[in-house]
Amino acid sequence: MWAVIVIVFLFFYLITLTTQRPPAYPPGPGLLPFIGNILTVWYNHKKLKYRHKVWQTLSQKYGDILGLQLGSINVVVVSGKDYIKEISSREVFEGRPDGFFYLMRSFGKKLGIVFADGPYWNKRRRTVLKYLKHYGYGSKAMEAQISEECQALTKLIENSAGRAICVNKLFNVCIVNVVWRLVAGKRYELTDERLKSLCDLITRSFKVVDMSGGVLNFLPFLRHIIPDLIGYTELMNINHSIYAYLKEVIEEHRTNLDDKNPRDVIDAFLIEMKNQEDKTLTAEELQVVCLDLLEAGVETVSNTAVFLLLYVVREQRVQDRLQMEIDKEIGHSRLPALSDRSKLIYTEAVLLEALRISTIAAMGIPHMALEDAKLGKYIIPKGTFLLLAFYDLHNGKHWKDPTVFRPERFLTKEGNLIQDDWLMPFGTGRRRCIGEGLARSELFLFLTHILQKFRLKVPEGTPQPSTVPIEGVTLTAQEFNIIFEPRY
Repeated sequence: MWAVIVIVFLFFYLITLTTQRPPAYPPGPGLLPFIGNILTVWYNHKKLKYRHKVWQTLSQKYGDILGLQLGSINVVVVSGKDYIKEISSREVFEGRPDGFFYLMRSFGKKLGIVFADGPYWNKRRRTVLKYLKHYGYGSKAMEAQISEECQALTKLIENSAGRAICVNKLFNVCIVNVVWRLVAGKRYELTDERLKSLCDLITRSFKVVDMSGGVLNFLPFLRHIIPDLIGYTELMNINHSIYAYLKEVIEEHRTNLDDKNPRDVIDAFLIEMKNQEDKTLTAEELQVVCLDLLEAGVETVSNTAVFLLLYVVREQRVQDRLQMEIDKEIGHSRLPALSDRSKLIYTEAVLLEALRISTIAAMGIPHMALEDAKLGKYIIPKGTFLLLAFYDLHNGKHWKDPTVFRPERFLTKEGNLIQDDWLMPFGTGRRRCIGEGLARSELFLFLTHILQKFRLKVPEGTPQPSTVPIEGVTLTAQEFNIIFEPRY
């Protein structure tokens, strides 16, 4: 009898415990026992199709600081320029989530530079930047390498000129080559099947779940029950295949390592690993750093470049004005260079508008509160995951006609470029993307090289490519074809 009473008491105690919000927690929908708001999010996702629209809809009801509980994890969705900047600038919010989804890609630990935090992250980030710069990041040599990839790409397009080309994977190998020369000292042909397969694996891994981590984060025990249904099996297989490739590359470097003449970032890390006293740099760590750099190139820059072509081919007026500017300022006797950016003002405005309207990292990379902290009038408990509503920021009322692709919004009446502080495509604060400069350079050079040589057209008899994205860790464009007609 007493045992039954104790069990009933514990049951009701747990129900009470799991349906109560922490003190001064931001407002949000009511909680269900044990699962919190998971059903609310699931229902809204079924209706709205996109997680970022779920967060947007709930934030419109409950405010710019939205408090949720997904399983046992506190999740706060932050909207609005000021709050996003505050989260990004305060050290207490610089943490990265330690949920199952985030750690499964890095051997169950906080490794690398994307999902690590604290003093360890600071040290590793500085080291990665130091090595990248030593081997050419941000230099004229890097511009020459990007230009080489642009020329290889336009040559590949020329071979198919006049025929419809699916552009969704067009930039993958080019962009990997730019980064991989620094990291691994190697360049691949654009038709290399192995690297194309590797890029496909990375693309697949970004489509299995969204940036919040989904069910894998909030109900991770389900991987033991329905692993295929929640994406666990596919992600594990993808991670295994990618790491098999990275291990092979690192082992080749280890075999041919010359301590006195390091050739690239991997060599530099291997030498550091041999000479370190604290043993903090491990083989697993090096693999995750390589994965971070590889994924950043393939997924983010390539996706944005594809969306860029999508809007250029849809908007004939924009394409005409771009080519008029390129013809006037560069002509056809030489190739575009980064030094042309100051003259190609409209081109820069088009790039900004593409970054705004696509916002492929709809919620950015989640932050985590390292201690209890006040935000506005609320208390954010230690360990809370923070999602930043960048898509809403870039497609909200501030822009007046956000669904319209209108580069002129970034131009003054005098034709000068406007740097709007509501636009944060690479994040802000100390967690700002370290590859921002490279990404902007790549997008400028790829666009100008292509439009200098080709006129872009939608194949006759086919509809305009859709602007409705495919959901995942990042937003991607639906497949579409372009005909590249030589201009001269």
